[in-house]
Amino acid sequence: MAFFFSTKALPFTQTPPFIKKKKTKAGCRFSLNQITIATLFLVRLPPATENRSNQTSSSCWLIKISDGKPLNPLTDSGLNANLPKVLDLINCQVIELGHGYVGRYSVHINYRFQGQYRNYIEKVEILRLSPESDDFMVVGLFSHGVEYLALLKSGENEWTVLENMHGIQDIVTFNNKFYAIEQSGRTIIVDQFFSVGFIQHAVGSPTNRKFLVESSGNLLIVEMILLENSESNAGFRIFKLDEENQKWDEIKSLGDQILILGLHQVVSVSGYEFHWGDQGNLLFYSIDGNVEDRVMYVFDLEKGISIPLENCPVYCNLFWPLPVWLNSSESVVSSSMEATPGTEIANLGICEDVGSSFSSSWYWF
Repeated sequence: MAFFFSTKALPFTQTPPFIKKKKTKAGCRFSLNQITIATLFLVRLPPATENRSNQTSSSCWLIKISDGKPLNPLTDSGLNANLPKVLDLINCQVIELGHGYVGRYSVHINYRFQGQYRNYIEKVEILRLSPESDDFMVVGLFSHGVEYLALLKSGENEWTVLENMHGIQDIVTFNNKFYAIEQSGRTIIVDQFFSVGFIQHAVGSPTNRKFLVESSGNLLIVEMILLENSESNAGFRIFKLDEENQKWDEIKSLGDQILILGLHQVVSVSGYEFHWGDQGNLLFYSIDGNVEDRVMYVFDLEKGISIPLENCPVYCNLFWPLPVWLNSSESVVSSSMEATPGTEIANLGICEDVGSSFSSSWYWF
């Protein structure tokens, strides 16, 4: 299957040497073999069209594109089998909400008699060093029994490895630095000169899952608290970085912001993008099971309750089913480019509006 869509340039053109390996004291060799960009898109009807649309169908729809494949933004489950051949965008606005990078890692374990290879997928972060050049830095998370943050600058052939990291749960770029959060709640900060700092004060409980996300110009920690014997299956606490004082402050409201917690990507978006006005304070997430069986939920931060999306059609329709206004019997694709599966970094992009020269359809084979 191939996926055609409009493209825009990534912030860099050089390809880092992803096959470099680091031999460890534990007798393992790690490699980062491939990086794929994953982009979250909002497809919506313009307000004037929305008022005339089928009122039982959502006027907004979310889709994630990774390696040329359409995915559910919360579960990463594939949507190919359930999509029509053509998605008609002629009357739609398509907006990129955010993008992230996923790495395909491998580890070679040097057992005494026979070595073994294991592969895994983990988040990668890429930081552009200057708006005037193509120079960039990559940070990867290598893990198998022990964990390492490894950094690589464009043009270099060797990784710089940071050891003594414990239970790293997320990494993100913010204000030209890399941030990582450990399971214990300790924050690791790395700048472009490889200087390492820490926010020693632990945030949250070491038993809870933690995410990092930039929201409205602030860096947030999102702590997911899994609950048992409760009407809500999970609770959340939000912490905002006080960069000047190097500490985290708990906040009780996200304002008009809505957080979409994917498996390897967290995106913050304003409720205004969904034509909901200042309605925010929501978190969409999934838990339990493998990719195909994960259950999706919405958490209302103001009310402190979590509800399965299947019980909330207004929210559920953001993810599935496909809105009726996106179905098309046409098979015309214009000004488009194919994303070839298997490339290190795919060139993804968006149609800003229907009046542009970009493709007016997404075409599936």
